[in-house]
Amino acid sequence: MPDDELRRQFTRALLIVWLIVGFVSGVAVGAPLVASSKTLYQLFPTCAAKAAGSSCMLCGMTTAFVQISGGDFHGARISNAGSIELYSILGVNFVASLAYTIWRVIRHATS
Repeated sequence: MPDDELRRQFTRALLIVWLIVGFVSGVAVGAPLVASSKTLYQLFPTCAAKAAGSSCMLCGMTTAFVQISGGDFHGARISNAGSIELYSILGVNFVASLAYTIWRVIRHATS
């Protein structure tokens, strides 16, 4: 049936998107642990909203992630109120996608 094929392809597409987002989540969580804060600040320019004298919901997130990786949770909360939650969600997503990938590789290797 065409609907079954479409459903299978859609499910596969969602899985691929989730794995890509999981990888990007790992980069976002891991970057402050391996790169210097100076390097990260150079990679991510000042937010356009902040440059205009305003702010957006992601303003201060780079600073907050650097502070979280250094164990400064209070400073991270001050930099961006939602930083700890976002960092946690990204970390869990990365671990879940990594675990799924490892499971699939092991399953494929043993079959």
